[in-house]
Amino acid sequence: MTTLAPFSDTYLKFANACNQFEVQEDNHRIQVPEKIIRCIWNDQLFSTPALQTPEGQNLEIVDAGNWNFGNGPDFTNATLKVNGKIYTGDVQLDTYATDWNSRPNNRDNVILHVYLWSGQREENSPPKDLPFQLEIKHYLTQGILQLNDELDFENYPALNTQQVGLCHRPLAQLSADKLTQLLDNAGEGRVITKMKRFQDAVLINGYEQTFYRGVAEAMGYPQNKQAFQLLADTLPLTTLRSLVPTKIAADERVLHYQALLFGISGLMGEEAGKQAGFKKIVPIWNRYKDRVPSSTLTQKDWRFRSIRPANYPYRRIAGLAHWIVRHEKTGMFADFINRYQEILASSGQEVPGSKTLNAFNDFFCTAADDDYWANHYTPDGKTLTQPLQLIGSARSREIIVNIGLPIGLIFARAGKLKHLEMGLNALFQTGKRASEHQLLRFMKHYIFGNQEEMLRTLHSEKQVQGLMQVYQDFCTQNQNNCQHCPFPEVINRYFP
Repeated sequence: MTTLAPFSDTYLKFANACNQFEVQEDNHRIQVPEKIIRCIWNDQLFSTPALQTPEGQNLEIVDAGNWNFGNGPDFTNATLKVNGKIYTGDVQLDTYATDWNSRPNNRDNVILHVYLWSGQREENSPPKDLPFQLEIKHYLTQGILQLNDELDFENYPALNTQQVGLCHRPLAQLSADKLTQLLDNAGEGRVITKMKRFQDAVLINGYEQTFYRGVAEAMGYPQNKQAFQLLADTLPLTTLRSLVPTKIAADERVLHYQALLFGISGLMGEEAGKQAGFKKIVPIWNRYKDRVPSSTLTQKDWRFRSIRPANYPYRRIAGLAHWIVRHEKTGMFADFINRYQEILASSGQEVPGSKTLNAFNDFFCTAADDDYWANHYTPDGKTLTQPLQLIGSARSREIIVNIGLPIGLIFARAGKLKHLEMGLNALFQTGKRASEHQLLRFMKHYIFGNQEEMLRTLHSEKQVQGLMQVYQDFCTQNQNNCQHCPFPEVINRYFP
């Protein structure tokens, strides 16, 4: 049963205590996180048909292997073809070729050593017993920094159905109440962590601009988050409102905001005036383009690969314009927080009913059946059989969880509004949660072993967010290597 309670930082205290990192001496070599190289190998983000070893042997990757979460090589059970001969074994990934010498153990079955740079070999310790070598810097499809920006770490690693983590057994031994308590604490800790991220922005830019930027960021989850942030930074609310005349009717104002946002986004190319989706707004943009801030955004900054067409940035930008107009009078954040305070006031000291809370989760939903983008995915695409919301229920819930709750918590604590804080926590606990995604499927398997009794503890977004926080604090911090992870000890120490 949901109860009114403030957010707790209990989880953050023990997570921070268990994740202290040693300060290392300065290393002047270029440092690239190993996980980036793992992701490059996992997705084969290099020109695979033309691979050669440094010795000139032709190399073909038949099977990249399985992502290894334990001790030892990074990928296991890979299959290669070298000069036409098949080899099966493990793959070791490093930043530099010379890193091979720092890994003396568990490499008997390694058939391929992959590295970004050859580096300078140490004269006193030449590499010994080398497998086949591959320096991938010459074969990358994009620069390493660009790949680092584009890789979506939330969707890694790839699921290896043969393994579960070392934390699975102690978690499975917890009672349902204890496991729920751990996940609740971690979920609340995640909101507090996000709150701290927004605090300085609220002090500098105020609630409305910070909330607007956050909503824009959430429109871009996951691949277009940075592009939407830059869009909101280039066209802050104050700039948008100063440009668009106040006497224009609401429907017309939406077109003006769409013209400004699309114009700055770089998504309107030279032929935009001939495309049905942009035909109305190009003349409007031409009136503004000499008065707006310069933008570095281009079409290349926007990602469409592996995104459902309903979530294309075109539709999200169009929805953002509707949202700006809808909340022009009092402000996006003001409307959000005032509406929720009204709901809390009407329920007195009780938790609002689940029906009321679930309805509020749709606060950001945006339907505009007569808008071009409600009926199309692309600027010159086919008309859909029926209109789609520009912002749907699942995305609305994501905005509330990732933006509304943390910024609302800043507001509640700044005003010592304890009842509001407890109400936000109750909203977090509602049964409606975001749709399944690859990382969640991985965590369900790797941490919970897909055990039905453990999966039942994920009954709201709070527990799902808690599981994600555990993954971020322990799995990611320890390079997905269970042998180095303190989380099993945390479970035994704090949740006996």
